[in-house]
Amino acid sequence: MTLFWAFVTLLIGFVILVKGADLFVDGASSIAKFFKVSSLIIGLTVVAFGTSLPEAAVSITSALSGADDVSFGNIIGSNIFNIGLILGLAALVLPQVVHDDLIRRDFPIALLLVVILVPFFYFFAGSSNFFILRFEAAILLFIMIAFMYFILKDARSMNQINSQVEVNPLIPEVQAKYTIKQAIPITLLGMVGIVAGGIMVTNSARDIAIELGMSEWLVGLTIVSIGTSLPELVTSVVAAMKNESEISMGNIIGSNIFNIAFILGTSALINPIALNQSAIIDIYFLIGLTAVVFIFALSTKRISRIQGLFLVLSYIGYLSYIILRDQPSV
Repeated sequence: MTLFWAFVTLLIGFVILVKGADLFVDGASSIAKFFKVSSLIIGLTVVAFGTSLPEAAVSITSALSGADDVSFGNIIGSNIFNIGLILGLAALVLPQVVHDDLIRRDFPIALLLVVILVPFFYFFAGSSNFFILRFEAAILLFIMIAFMYFILKDARSMNQINSQVEVNPLIPEVQAKYTIKQAIPITLLGMVGIVAGGIMVTNSARDIAIELGMSEWLVGLTIVSIGTSLPELVTSVVAAMKNESEISMGNIIGSNIFNIAFILGTSALINPIALNQSAIIDIYFLIGLTAVVFIFALSTKRISRIQGLFLVLSYIGYLSYIILRDQPSV
């Protein structure tokens, strides 16, 4: 009966999640058009923050309760899921155009944040155990503050440029789906749906996984990270279907930056996080996957369907590997 109700909650949570993401994308896009802010900026900030709220809730509460494997595994697993499966599926739905700002500013920061975890893992714990310590957390939060500063600075510059550009009457302007008075509550309602649906899916999925006898590290890397990343999955795929590739790409890269810089930084600042020794392999995989996507973006300024298929298959291969790795040796 327990498993039955867990599956029922999983299904209900997913329905709420899908509808919440649909409202959130339409509302955020309408707000962007009203304020003449690019969809990329909205994707990197409002959408990325909103869809990462389940990760924040799970990782911070897990760190407070001492479930460090769930906390850190959720963050690393979510980032791998985002840039592997979600970006891959979004590109399969619609080839993703990569904005110059993503290549110039956001991809390098996303890659830096993963690479910096390697020296954090090995060199600064001061003992035989591996930890993310408070001063390392402060570095991550500083990077987050710097990233937001440059985002807002670029948004201000973009608004000044747009105000000086004359509107061509021969080119029809894309209209927002909602007025600003409608868009704000709709966006908030969508965010509530995303968070509530994500938490319902995560909790029920975790209950199912524990019943099936999985380790906490594997639960964090798979069930919890997939559950908390469902908002990014649904939001990015819906955005791709609505031809909003800037929101889709901004959501994925922004979420990866937010997950490490803010969520891991805040979690470790509250309580230093002990790291599973297997985590370094997963960190290296995330570095490689992020670097591959960066190379794709640099070479053609888009993520094609073939490249999207490669990312999906890479994630499936990684998932198969970590499940086999978790099996007890005979």
